[in-house]
Amino acid sequence: MTVLALLLAAPAVFSNCPVVEDFTAGRTSGVRLQDPGEFTAEGWRVTTERTQIRYDLGRHYTRGMVEIEIRGPLNQTGKRTAFAAWNEEAGEDGDRRTQAFFQLRLQEGGMMLRLTNRSGGRSYEGRTPPIAWEDRWYLIRGEWDTAGGESRLWLDGTLIQSGRFNARFGGLRWVFIGKDNYQQQWSVPGIVYRRLKVCVAE
Repeated sequence: MTVLALLLAAPAVFSNCPVVEDFTAGRTSGVRLQDPGEFTAEGWRVTTERTQIRYDLGRHYTRGMVEIEIRGPLNQTGKRTAFAAWNEEAGEDGDRRTQAFFQLRLQEGGMMLRLTNRSGGRSYEGRTPPIAWEDRWYLIRGEWDTAGGESRLWLDGTLIQSGRFNARFGGLRWVFIGKDNYQQQWSVPGIVYRRLKVCVAE
């Protein structure tokens, strides 16, 4: 692997982490607007396709990072959301030209990194090959960069997807686990989130 490839594969370092959750404690600082799911000894469990937790970062950030520990029925054929970050609070209003979002999806037996900025044209949809999912905990990490840099997706420390938004924009503010607010995009009943960390930078 070249030095450039090593640098591209290395996760960035973030020191400002406004969301740090250990769901085994049985609580969350987020808002559960649709189905609230349930807390178990393992963590926060998705109970229906509308289960979600939403967080407001307080302002838009051009760079950010998410880490989630997750287990359950991860082998999904349809489009299912594991994590999403949006530039608008309500995404269910339709495909408005002002919308932009960063999604980590479970899809077609693997994962997808979806980068959408509707004002800039076509989305980036980076699919992985099918993954041999096991009944264990996985660490998923994603990084977004809305200022022209790479956005990336790791699984258990291995970089599995990388791409760029089609145009620069002012950043992302509202983040979701489980279902986000994108129309017919659903969460996965039975999935358990154990820990969540969201960090940001200018």
